[in-house]
Amino acid sequence: MDAPTTSFADPPFAVPPNMVIDLPTPPSVNRTRKLDFSSLRATNAWKNVANAYVLAAKGRRLSPLRLLKVPRFELLVVFSENSKLDLDNGLKIVIDYLRKIEAIEDDSPKHMRRLVVEFGHAPLGVRVTVRPCA
Repeated sequence: MDAPTTSFADPPFAVPPNMVIDLPTPPSVNRTRKLDFSSLRATNAWKNVANAYVLAAKGRRLSPLRLLKVPRFELLVVFSENSKLDLDNGLKIVIDYLRKIEAIEDDSPKHMRRLVVEFGHAPLGVRVTVRPCA
């Protein structure tokens, strides 16, 4: 009888799968960094809608990667083709939101090793993929 073999693709060594989160199109950083209360309202309104989207997706497990002991990750952020945003203007609020819901531990260079931003298919406005990396 052959001895069982352990693969590094099996738990506990397996890398967790990518986490995909669909969110609404965020307000532009040009609006959120103004020193007035209308921008604060726009930011809070976006966060409330984003929370509703995340709660609706709870059927798919949105486990924080830090709880899966993945210290390093990369982000792929896809904005809808119909978005009026410049690619860089929606990133800050999206990344800060990922920290708030504990989808990522931190966005420091120690943890976030790569960031890719592009236009493409994002059914709700923006699609974020968190990928574990070595």
